[in-house]
Amino acid sequence: MLLPTAGTILDMGRTLTHKTIVVEMSLSGMSTQEIARRIYHSPEAVDQYLKTFDRLLVLRHFGLPKKLMAQVTGHSLSLIEEHLAIADKHFPTTEALTQYLTSRGVDLEEAG
Repeated sequence: MLLPTAGTILDMGRTLTHKTIVVEMSLSGMSTQEIARRIYHSPEAVDQYLKTFDRLLVLRHFGLPKKLMAQVTGHSLSLIEEHLAIADKHFPTTEALTQYLTSRGVDLEEAG
C-alpha cells in the first residue's frame, strides 16, 4: 500500500492521512506489527499514532471542547477533528467509548 504525502502531491486536498489509516486498521483488529509492515512505518510510529488517538478519546470522555484539546495536547485543531470523526464513527455512545478505553488499559476511575 502506497501512502501519499502532502510533499509529493500538493493539490490532493483532504484525504486519508497516515493517522487515519493507522487508527482504522487498529480498530479493525490489526496489530501494531501488522500495520507497520503494511504501511512501511516503524512499530514505534504506529504506536505513537494510536497513543495520540487514545489520549484524545480520554479527553473526549471527560468532555473537553475541541479547542481546549488542541491547546492541552499541542496538536492542531484539524488533527483533533480528524480523530474525533473516527471516534464518532466507531464509538457512537459513551458506553462504547468507555468500553474501548477500558480495553486499552485506561483506568477511567483513577482519571476521574
